[in-house]
Amino acid sequence: MLVDAHLHVWRARPDDPRPAATIVSPASDVPLELFRQYMAEYNVGRAVLVQPLFPGEDNGYLADCAAADPDRLAAVCVVDPRAAGAADRLEYWVRERGCRGLRLRPRVPEEAACFGRPDTWPLWQRAADLGAVVNVLAGPEHLPAVAALAERFPETPILLDHLAHPDAAAGVAAPGFAALLDLARYPHVSLKVSGHYYYSRQDYPFADCRDLVRAAYDRFGPRRLLWGSDFPHVLLKTGYGRALALPGREYGLPAEDLELLLGGNAARLYWPTPPAE
Repeated sequence: MLVDAHLHVWRARPDDPRPAATIVSPASDVPLELFRQYMAEYNVGRAVLVQPLFPGEDNGYLADCAAADPDRLAAVCVVDPRAAGAADRLEYWVRERGCRGLRLRPRVPEEAACFGRPDTWPLWQRAADLGAVVNVLAGPEHLPAVAALAERFPETPILLDHLAHPDAAAGVAAPGFAALLDLARYPHVSLKVSGHYYYSRQDYPFADCRDLVRAAYDRFGPRRLLWGSDFPHVLLKTGYGRALALPGREYGLPAEDLELLLGGNAARLYWPTPPAE
């Protein structure tokens, strides 16, 4: 089964103060119905809906989409760790609204300073108690904090977006990428092999990312890498079909490991128990 482990859908926000905040503007409507067309065309069996940057903690659309089809869709919510009561708000979105993950975003400038601070540890502990997968939108500069959090919360699954935005020009020898590879010593840390166009210096098929992915595969193993499309942004960068074909074309993985990357690992992480009969 193919599982898209990283995509975004949203309702248009025509009054958003940052209409160019992302590749596809928040002023554009990107409904689940549009993504379902791609699921059908490419035989994607399950998908993880990740709250995008601009709606803040208004996770309602994602939560409702996933709750209507929980065997095929999982939602990853955003909770602002800077605000009082963050742990309780996470519990609401998980227990009451069915979200299966939490997204933290130290790459967002206003959220960077609090990442990993002791006053945010209750949020991490609640995520552990709830069994929520913590998705982290991070860069290389945030990886020491990720390591400290992984040490403190060994029961919390941590999933890094977009290979933590490595410096593709510097390659596998870059200190930041070495810090990423070092996270492999924590068995609950996994990586999304996604969004190459955010850090590659080349056009598709992003040949300068090939060695990065192979190094991550060698250190993390085949069971801790997940593919995600980054829909809808991928539509303006490579197209969905080419993004889906990229791992098989470029990474040189054995067939059974490619299957884990393209679905098995995400299914195990977000759907750990089989659906009820």
